[in-house]
Order: sequence, then structure tokens, then C-alpha cells
Amino acid sequence: MNRCGVCKKKVGLMGFNCKCEEGPFCGEHRYPESHDCTFDYKEEGRESISKNNPVVKGEKMRDRC
Repeated sequence: MNRCGVCKKKVGLMGFNCKCEEGPFCGEHRYPESHDCTFDYKEEGRESISKNNPVVKGEKMRDRC
């Protein structure tokens, strides 16, 4: 039987998994703040933004004078 990684409560078949992969968590400890998560969500967000939004630069305009 699966148990919560923090409080050892039984979570049944559908425990909450986290990206830190420390094990299934109960409903009370499913959030990163409540189980001292080691996964860096900010870095993942920065990487996905930079990957999905490439830098677009246009040519410089020349003076007509």
C-alpha cells in the first residue's frame, strides 16, 4: 500500500506525485511548500519560457538622408 512520504498516511492507489520524485503524498502534503520540495520550479519556468519564446531581432533601419 502506498503511503505519504511525510506523515505515512495511506494514500491508496491515487497518491499525489511531485516533480521532486520523493514519493506519493497525501492531500495535506501534496503542495511543494508542505513537504519541503527540492525541485526548482522557477528554473523550469525560465527554461520553458526561453525555449518557447525565441529572441526576434529585425534589421537596423538605415538613414535616408
